[in-house]
Amino acid sequence: MPTFQTLKRPLAAVALLASIHSPSWAETLLWGGKPELGMEVEQERPADSGGTNRSITLTPSLVFANRGIDRIDLLITGEREQELDGTTLNASNVGVRVKKAFPLTDDWGIYFRALAGHSFTPTDRYTYGYTDAAITYELEALGFMVGLRVQRTLDGSQAHNINKIRLGPSIDLGQHHEVELRWERAWNARTQARDSDSANIEYTYKF
Repeated sequence: MPTFQTLKRPLAAVALLASIHSPSWAETLLWGGKPELGMEVEQERPADSGGTNRSITLTPSLVFANRGIDRIDLLITGEREQELDGTTLNASNVGVRVKKAFPLTDDWGIYFRALAGHSFTPTDRYTYGYTDAAITYELEALGFMVGLRVQRTLDGSQAHNINKIRLGPSIDLGQHHEVELRWERAWNARTQARDSDSANIEYTYKF
């Protein structure tokens, strides 16, 4: 028959798991936020190279109720870019983003987001930021958004200053799952020439 000493470690592990899943522990550790985890796949066609860039972004997030902001996202992106000479290189991006949404009616709303991030490749590194403004429509499990993103580099360079229009639907697949589809077109902020078109699919798991 098992003794207390032999059950001591398993009981401690069960107690630890119970404390992790308790609401008070989660609220303390996550500052009252509810965790989510997103994964986005993007396929981008730059206007100058004619090739295709592909990227994957992981987005751990905290969602807040009745706070000054609605959510905080950490974006971690890995990208394979095709250069003008046909060669490819790997790029990475890391950024922190905050969001605030405002309801207009039961179905319509708007949101604003702001991000600060850093991008680096073997040949190019820069710090950048962007702001998003979008209008949203939601009807039960279905939604749609259209928005504008203004991105600027923060280190004096203008090579990555772009504006971008974004639109697409979303669907809630039950309590824990959401899928978004988006089409995006970007253009150079100075010359107004088209920079790229991209298609995105994003899946979010809500804990």
